[in-house]
Amino acid sequence: MSWHRDDVEALQREEAAEVVSPAAVITRLKLAVADAGSLSAFARTVGCAKSNVSEALSGRRQPTPAILTALGVRWAIVTENRQ
Repeated sequence: MSWHRDDVEALQREEAAEVVSPAAVITRLKLAVADAGSLSAFARTVGCAKSNVSEALSGRRQPTPAILTALGVRWAIVTENRQ
């Protein structure tokens, strides 16, 4: 079997990925908001509503795709190895 160079690079990125918990994403979001200086500043930078950031911080709502992208996080589907 031969692999295309782009396939190999994609696999290497996947291998370097880290699985994080929802709580870890909220922690990253809190740090990003602090680095931006305020919730409003972070929301402006990301291009989403301040309420979306606030609700994600409180756990009332899942982070929007724009927030996840800004944090360098993406959703993944994980399968269980059931035997």
